[in-house]
Amino acid sequence: MRRLPVSLLTSLLLGLALGACYREASDATLSARPRYTGTEAWSVDDIRPGQGFEEVKARLGEPTEVRELGGKRSASWKHGQLTALFEEGGRAVEVSGQSIRAGGSPLIRVGAAEAEVVQVLGPGEVQRVKRPKGSGVISVGSEHTHTVHLYTNGGVRFEVSVSVPNDSVVRIWARFPPPAKR
Repeated sequence: MRRLPVSLLTSLLLGLALGACYREASDATLSARPRYTGTEAWSVDDIRPGQGFEEVKARLGEPTEVRELGGKRSASWKHGQLTALFEEGGRAVEVSGQSIRAGGSPLIRVGAAEAEVVQVLGPGEVQRVKRPKGSGVISVGSEHTHTVHLYTNGGVRFEVSVSVPNDSVVRIWARFPPPAKR
């Protein structure tokens, strides 16, 4: 019988020992962030619905794009990654961006896992969005495409949309005033 070199034997034993230590990390262990319990008002990338256009412009600088839409103004910063819709009076009524912030600190960002959203912000009100399955005219059931977590903070409605296949936040949106319940 042929003897194995000591280095090969050591490598095999080390590999087995490390393999025995393997355990799959869950979303809960990956995201050890505590639930947010502060009282600071939330914003979407430092814009909070209800703020005026001039106030936002003073904070973020000139927008990269401005469009007039039937008496309302849409302004974008960061090359479209942050967009706000302002009513005729100049007050922001909708904001879409990359993060929910409180007191200047990010709470949730686009790309976060759903477990992190629930851990940091709580479950909120949950809506499951589905689309028809099948092709053409015939629909055979439906498939779950994303989940929306809804929160109200100081009279502002925040929506965090999570893509189901990717389990990551794909859209963060806030509206003022919140829509009436259906």
